[in-house]
Amino acid sequence: MLDKYRDYFDIDPEYFPQINEKVINNNPDIWKKFYPHETFVKLLKDTVSVLSRKQKVSIWVEGAYGTGKSHAVLTLKKLLEASPEDTKAYFDKYPDQLSQQLKTGEQKILTVHRYGSSKIHGDDSLVFAIQESIQHALKENGMDTTEAALKDSVIQWINDPLNKDFFNSLLAGPYRPIFGGADADAVIANLKSFTGDSLIELMSKITKVAEERHLQMLQLDADHLTAWIEAVIQENNLKAIMFIWDEFTEYFRNNMRSLTGFQRIVDLSSSAPFYMLIVTHDAMHIFPDGDKEFGKIKGRFIDPICEISLPDNMAFRLMGSAMTKKEDPQILKEWEETVDELCDRTKGSRKLVMQKAKISDKELQSILPIHPYTALLLKHISATFDSNQRSMFDFIKNDRGDELKGFQWYIDNY
Repeated sequence: MLDKYRDYFDIDPEYFPQINEKVINNNPDIWKKFYPHETFVKLLKDTVSVLSRKQKVSIWVEGAYGTGKSHAVLTLKKLLEASPEDTKAYFDKYPDQLSQQLKTGEQKILTVHRYGSSKIHGDDSLVFAIQESIQHALKENGMDTTEAALKDSVIQWINDPLNKDFFNSLLAGPYRPIFGGADADAVIANLKSFTGDSLIELMSKITKVAEERHLQMLQLDADHLTAWIEAVIQENNLKAIMFIWDEFTEYFRNNMRSLTGFQRIVDLSSSAPFYMLIVTHDAMHIFPDGDKEFGKIKGRFIDPICEISLPDNMAFRLMGSAMTKKEDPQILKEWEETVDELCDRTKGSRKLVMQKAKISDKELQSILPIHPYTALLLKHISATFDSNQRSMFDFIKNDRGDELKGFQWYIDNY
């Protein structure tokens, strides 16, 4: 007989403590392992509702840190992009009635994903960030961007010899401190090479010049953006655009009293199939009770909002799916004998936990040798282990050294 639990099973190498877009892109099939618990199913149903135009509003996802919000919305993104075969396979593994409703026939849904909003201050940077993200998604999918985006229009305008002379005079004069002494050619080079927050910051500086000098051709407000989005949808014969913006909480903190542009953009859902799907943590508590501005914003999203939570029984399913048995026939035989003994010793505890966590006996047996009581307490244990529920995944699989004595350390040693 072998004497270490590690000899019998391992942790799935594709089991990641934290899921983000990079992890999913580098492991293209990992989204298929996301278990559709009841709060994720609500998100799917909300998505079906807006895509079918039964509700002409956007979607708001809220939840505590570590509850899997990012993984949930990225799995939704993959489901919307997946082939009918992959979608069917996902729902065959996790039975549900939503697979066909998510599919849209000939028309394509353009999914857009953006992460982080701490650099978004005011309508100009919000508008530019949305347009830049949509344009990037269009190019990735080989679609028509319809007309020059704001960045390209700015480059074209500055490149005109007369405009360049005027712009250089501004850069050498009152706006020299803002642009750090750069001239028009340097600004153009930066517009072409910058990405992400650096590009947004540069465009915000240019927009500041445009507003103060009344240069309308260098501006793009919410009305122009919504008109551009409608044109993109029409020219590309899209069923819809689903714009997923993860970690959106900071936008509300930064712009509590300047939300008019945001309201105008999310209001587009009432007249066109463009949907914002924002993901926040505790954003509901940013606004004072009875705040009229917040009431207007909330009214442009599905009510009630979709709160992603981590049910008690998810701990069992996550553990069971993470623990992969060794394929050697002799080792498997020894393990089956060991599991039979463990099953006999845990009948009473499994019965009590089944009643508490609403989980099947088969799933409880799949996590042995972890005791049923331990799994029930896992999310609380792991919160102590590293301060939040997200660390439940770290507790199961951590690669931060032996000083953190988590689950992998235990099966290596006992």
